[in-house]
Amino acid sequence: MVILSDDEVALLRSLLVTLRGIKVRDIDKALVILAKTDKRARP
Repeated sequence: MVILSDDEVALLRSLLVTLRGIKVRDIDKALVILAKTDKRARP
């Protein structure tokens, strides 16, 4: 069992709320952008 401090619980809660607000389409767009950037960085 893991014991979390109040600050850690607040951080986890805010992260989960933020993740819940992100739409799958936005994540897909970000992955496409990152993939394009990664291809350009490779020689």
